Amino acid sequence: MRNHHYALGATLLIALALPWTLAAAAEVDDHNAPIDMQAVQLQPQQQNGVRYLEGGIGQDEANALRHTKGYNLHVELSTGAHGQFESGAAVDIQNAQGKTVLNVQDAGPLLYVQLPPGKYKVIGDANGSTVQQMVTVNGSSPATASLNWH
Repeated sequence: MRNHHYALGATLLIALALPWTLAAAAEVDDHNAPIDMQAVQLQPQQQNGVRYLEGGIGQDEANALRHTKGYNLHVELSTGAHGQFESGAAVDIQNAQGKTVLNVQDAGPLLYVQLPPGKYKVIGDANGSTVQQMVTVNGSSPATASLNWH
């Protein structure tokens, strides 16, 4: 009888802990969550012959953008040690010769760009502070520029 009580107690603990465990798992890995397309406001744009898509405000929009194919540079804008998304930054992308190929005001937190293969400097300006990163765009997989303001 005593073993029966232990089994019942263990089953009860598992049953009580399961909803919190599932909720925690959902919060950690929500990149594969269903996307509410009504909440998504992504509009492909073009500047100087360069195609781009920017947004990512809200989980649905961020997930929709992450699942979009055809952009070979992914720029992620964040702030702080934990990398919270930052929006409203100015982003300037320059080619190897220092010529601006794309300049987006009020960007983010995600900016996806289709560029010819080559080396680029990605410069972000937010709240009077500038950060930059060099990236190489090739044909194999998307390059990522992670701009973080501390």
